[in-house]
Amino acid sequence: MQKFTNPTDIARETFKQLATRRIAPTPENYRRIYHEIAETAPEDTGETEKELIKALQAAGRNNPQQASTLKNIVQAIEQHDWKGLTAHIESLAAQKRTEQTGWADLIRDLIRQWDLKQTGLTTPRKKEALDRVLINFGKNPDEMLNKLRSLVKAWSEGSTGSAGIEVEGGELTESTPNAPSSPEDRVGAPIGPLVSQDETPGMLVELLSQALLNGVLPRIAQFPELAARATDLANQVRTARDIDTLNQFSKNIRQFWLELELRADADREVLDGLMRLLRLLINNITELLLDDQWLHGQLTIMQDIMSAPLNPRVIAEAEQRFKEVIFKQGTLKHSLNEAKTTLKNLVAVFITRMGEMSENTGEYHKKIETYAGELSATEDLTTINKILQDIISDTKNMHLDMVRSHEDLLNARRQADDAEQKMHELETELGQISELIYQDHLTGALNRRGMEEAFVREFARAERAQTPLSIALLDIDHFKKINDTYGHEAGDQALIHLTNVIKEILRPVDVVARFGGEEFIIILPDTSAEDSVNIMTRLQRDLSKRFFLHDNTKVLITFSAGVAQRMGSETTEAMIARADAALYRAKQAGRNRVLLADATAA
Repeated sequence: MQKFTNPTDIARETFKQLATRRIAPTPENYRRIYHEIAETAPEDTGETEKELIKALQAAGRNNPQQASTLKNIVQAIEQHDWKGLTAHIESLAAQKRTEQTGWADLIRDLIRQWDLKQTGLTTPRKKEALDRVLINFGKNPDEMLNKLRSLVKAWSEGSTGSAGIEVEGGELTESTPNAPSSPEDRVGAPIGPLVSQDETPGMLVELLSQALLNGVLPRIAQFPELAARATDLANQVRTARDIDTLNQFSKNIRQFWLELELRADADREVLDGLMRLLRLLINNITELLLDDQWLHGQLTIMQDIMSAPLNPRVIAEAEQRFKEVIFKQGTLKHSLNEAKTTLKNLVAVFITRMGEMSENTGEYHKKIETYAGELSATEDLTTINKILQDIISDTKNMHLDMVRSHEDLLNARRQADDAEQKMHELETELGQISELIYQDHLTGALNRRGMEEAFVREFARAERAQTPLSIALLDIDHFKKINDTYGHEAGDQALIHLTNVIKEILRPVDVVARFGGEEFIIILPDTSAEDSVNIMTRLQRDLSKRFFLHDNTKVLITFSAGVAQRMGSETTEAMIARADAALYRAKQAGRNRVLLADATAA
């Protein structure tokens, strides 16, 4: 800015700056801009500025860490350096934000270290150390922040000083067990052994006791005798104080381990025997119930579970699936039984009505014979007229009975047809529910067993019609990144989204199966390898247009695929192996592409 010395020029420039900066032309603003242009200090800073400066100086004395910044603010006010004042205030605000962030990080680290199980750092010892810090430094937040950081650092380094945290002269120090603390032993300094030699035997005794009570006892609770032995051994080792008692304990625990091993072998043999019996029973039932599809599906999944080593996760999933299927089948089975009962009742009504019609017809014939005899025996016109009226009346009644019976029989026929139709529908629905055994519970695509049956069916159809058959093995790109970024629930929803898009785009005759994890196999009947590549490429384009939404966030899903056409009488395994090799090459080539497998039969 140009330097002005003439008061008239300074005044003119002041008005110009007020207009340029769009500042109200008040006396205070005029005075401030005038002294700024003249580069002179105001004659009187005013009572407000004086009080503000005093308050800032007092705050600096009470907050040593902020004293420098507060001093700079005071100097900026005295010199009317408003730009500098703004910068110093922003610096002070940044310091406050940093302190707040520091507290959040500290609390997070403190909770993490508190929950962490460490040898020698028990919860009571940590609580004692934390109490000391809070009591001695609770009135000084800044100092307490530093001391808590030192305490968390000591815990993270595995220091047993959580019980040896001492406060000397206002400083937080760390002392080792059975040793006096010194100014050099501060938290954050190199820490000695985690456990002293004197503490080691007692700690090992406690660990062994806890292993018996918490590790062994819950697993043998079904054997009261062994459970009581484990409790006694835990008490023995806790009260052992001499070498003779420890030797006796050693002898007893060796005998205990031997008995446990023998018991485990016996239990394993019993379990294997039960599995063999169950397998024989299910195989036998399967052979007897080949036509009962809804029960056959459940027996099939039981065979799958027993054919592999027992896995708690697989058993839990199968149990959940069985509960869903059994509930639906129970409801449908009840409706099916009601339909059968209704049909039986209608048939019974039909037979009853036919019997009544037969009886009514017999009585009518008898009455006609009686009337014929009466007509032959009389010549009286009045009597003849009465007989004719009776005949007409009985004939009308007979006609009404026939009409009513005819309507009842028609209604019975309609109800019988409806009941039969309902039975067929329920049986079809039972069969569809049985197919749930062959579906992946998450995506609704076929599972491994369903895929194997689909291969057998499509292989036979292709050989019979002499048509090509291709498969595509696809894998979602960067699926782990989706799980890590958005969570496993989002990953599951992404798999469902992909399956739905595949089913919408492909033909009804195409089969989609979940091969494992984020891998899918698509069976393409009557499709050559080249056409299959084009189909998968089109599927990639459509998938890129249909964004997967997670919490209103668009997530782009892409996949790589390998395509293989069946060569001759190639097996399923060989065909999938060729497609997998092509998929691997697609991944290596940069992902989000479809490659054709080598045309070599396995």
